[in-house]
Amino acid sequence: MDDRAQQPRQGDLSWRLSSHPITLLFFLGFRISSLLVYLFGLWLLSSNFVLVFILTILLLAADFYYLKNIAGRRLVGLRWWNEVDTATGDSHWVFESQDRSGEGGPGQNATDKRYVFGVWILVVEKFVLLGM
Repeated sequence: MDDRAQQPRQGDLSWRLSSHPITLLFFLGFRISSLLVYLFGLWLLSSNFVLVFILTILLLAADFYYLKNIAGRRLVGLRWWNEVDTATGDSHWVFESQDRSGEGGPGQNATDKRYVFGVWILVVEKFVLLGM
């Protein structure tokens, strides 16, 4: 039997291939826990809808903070902030993604990119579908 067929390759969905596996597991934990509390909170936690709603919002807030400040930067090099024009009072958001493929450092980890953007889109899609 060929050992190479059993070895995961870069870009496969295996958390062990991540450049920051603990960061990735916490990212997945926040994302999945908020969805699970939203779906099964009334049966498992409490029959109080307000409590389940508050827990879901707190988990989503923790997920947003973690993605913006920790996971997004470590896993895929995302940064964003708000800039306000003091003359007109208009504000606009600035989004950046670090290009690691150049001469400045190692390339981005394909596994991290697939997990972050895949789970990011999948969870938002599930919340939108459940909200309809």
